[in-house]
Amino acid sequence: MKKKYFRELLKDTKDILSMVSSISKSFLPFIILKNMIQATLPFINILFSYFILNGIIEKDSKAIIFYHVYWLIGLNLILGIILSFLTKYIYIKTDYVNRSINAKIAYKALTLDYEQLEKQESLVLLHKAKEGATSNGDFMSYCNNLGTMLSNLISIIYSVILLISLFAITPPRNNSTIELIMNSPLTVSVLFAIYGIALLINYRFVKKMNVEFYKFFEKNVDNNRKFFYFMQLSNNYQFGKDIRLYQMSGLIEEEMNRANDIAAMTMNELGKLNGKYIGLTEIINQIAVFATYAFVGIKAILGLISIGNILKYVSALMNFISSVSGLIGNFAYFDLQRQYLINYCMFLKLENKKYQGTLPIEKRDDNEYEIEFRNVSFHYPNSEDLILKNVSLKLKVGKKMAIVGKNGAGKTTFIKLLCRLYDPTDGEILLNGINIKKYDYNEYLKIFSVVFQDFKLFSFDIGQNVAASTDVNEQKVWDMLSLAGIGNRIKNMEDGLKTNLYQTQENGVEISGGEAQKIAITRALYKDAPLVILDEPTSALDPLSEYEIYARFDQLVSDKTSIYISHRMSSCRFCDNIVVFDSGQIVQLGSHDSLMSEEDGLYHALWSAQAKYYTV
Repeated sequence: MKKKYFRELLKDTKDILSMVSSISKSFLPFIILKNMIQATLPFINILFSYFILNGIIEKDSKAIIFYHVYWLIGLNLILGIILSFLTKYIYIKTDYVNRSINAKIAYKALTLDYEQLEKQESLVLLHKAKEGATSNGDFMSYCNNLGTMLSNLISIIYSVILLISLFAITPPRNNSTIELIMNSPLTVSVLFAIYGIALLINYRFVKKMNVEFYKFFEKNVDNNRKFFYFMQLSNNYQFGKDIRLYQMSGLIEEEMNRANDIAAMTMNELGKLNGKYIGLTEIINQIAVFATYAFVGIKAILGLISIGNILKYVSALMNFISSVSGLIGNFAYFDLQRQYLINYCMFLKLENKKYQGTLPIEKRDDNEYEIEFRNVSFHYPNSEDLILKNVSLKLKVGKKMAIVGKNGAGKTTFIKLLCRLYDPTDGEILLNGINIKKYDYNEYLKIFSVVFQDFKLFSFDIGQNVAASTDVNEQKVWDMLSLAGIGNRIKNMEDGLKTNLYQTQENGVEISGGEAQKIAITRALYKDAPLVILDEPTSALDPLSEYEIYARFDQLVSDKTSIYISHRMSSCRFCDNIVVFDSGQIVQLGSHDSLMSEEDGLYHALWSAQAKYYTV
């Protein structure tokens, strides 16, 4: 078990440090150098203070005494300047490294398969890492802790070198019993046994506390998530209207307090345990300190060591105890941090499992694309419930298709599979007779313009939102905005296409849900892909406005294959074929007239239920 533990420790440490080194090769060496200097400075002071004090007592010449003084001042000055530079450099570099690591994680999330990103395991990895880093320090804290461990190790080595002579057998002055005891190897062994017991107890207590802290962390992950969710609601203006209109501040405060009380209760128990261990540790440490002073003091009284040596030995012994104790504590904490931060590395190592394909998509001026679902079934990861069941369907070139059905019927999942955000569990999807997995993935995505029901606009300017790029064809954007029926609204804005959306950026503006949907539709038009999909993007519009958008959109995509998904049956009027989904299966297929003739069918029931709204 121990071998396995140390193998994992070394591997994880290497992964974490490799991540930091990939961003800045000088960062870790500079931290190591800084800690080496910090470990060295106290011993320079101890050693030269010993030389100076002994020189004064033994009445050495002023030249010799000042020689040591100059070295003491000079080394402190030079190393102090270097230490100041390193501290400043590390401080500046820390922010850069932290931002770069966050950028790596963000880029990984952006390039990870959608299916992988949506998996619970991937989200748990990130959540645990973030929670752990927030509570116990980030990568920089980890590197600094490693540097402190190195500093303590160097300090231990220096201490041992200075202490070797303390435990040497010195010639007795009067052969008294006390002298024999002080010169006895047994006495030295007892003293080191006290140190060993103190350090072992320290280690066990620290290890025990880290175990308890990790248990607390695991236990409190969901509680913390809940607390921060409710806390963020208070300053998120997008929720402000509902909170005030429904007077929900009391409910939110109550939930925050409940989560806070649970955490406080657990922390209180943890605090009591921590206090108990700290108290016991302090008693043990003070016994070791007392034994140290007694040993050195008695030797000095007996004349076995000089006055200067008293300063040297006491300082070295205290540094030894402090450094070993610190090394044990640092190592235990270092190990605890590793358990959190390695989740980041594991996330970055997640591999895209989706086959990317290599075949180019044939460029066709006539947009002659035919897509076929052949016996497709699908269930989401971590679930065995089939969302689509043995679906077979052909999408004809240049045709317009409506997909209708009740909530949860599988309509949006059908679109996700079509766009290859997921691959089928069974069956296959073909483009022009070839399995879509064989096509270059990025090229395949280019043939789709999609507006999902949960579409998102971003806090960029309007032109960038439409073009999905910093390279904006402004005339084309204006043309598409006009076609979507929102051109005049944008022209009336002070900065036009340069207007930032939302208040994340300076001078950002808020827009209505209907306006957002029109901009999202504009983005789909701007892409000019051969296959256009509207997945209930007009849900915030009234039936008349929806009709106008669909009519305008129908004219624009007349030469393209288009798919409309809507709860409102009015969109079906523009379509050549209507596909009716129910419980993950296609239960009806045909034109509006043919489906309406089936009075006992689901389509007739859905249309009749909404007929009173169709006034156009």
